[in-house]
Amino acid sequence: MQRHSWREHTEQGVRFYRASHHSTNWTLQSKLKDEEEWQLHDPIGEEEWRKLREVLWRKYQRGRCPWQFLERIDKRLEDLTEGDPDAPGERGGDKGDQ
Repeated sequence: MQRHSWREHTEQGVRFYRASHHSTNWTLQSKLKDEEEWQLHDPIGEEEWRKLREVLWRKYQRGRCPWQFLERIDKRLEDLTEGDPDAPGERGGDKGDQ
């Protein structure tokens, strides 16, 4: 299992994100700095996929993330923008290139 985390400044304050990749599934959670509970993003929206891709791209450039993660997220984003109802990205699952 791989975990990736980042934070961003929003109008409500600092929001922390954490994404976990296990096998072919992604889970994404976030919370504001003053909150105690993590909120699960299910399904993961297009904006969140783009944020995750940006984080992974920076990690890939430093050799800390495999290229396959980026390829799969790019495919998922492509499916979401085309409006493919059978896109595997709606619940975070990924069938990959099997």
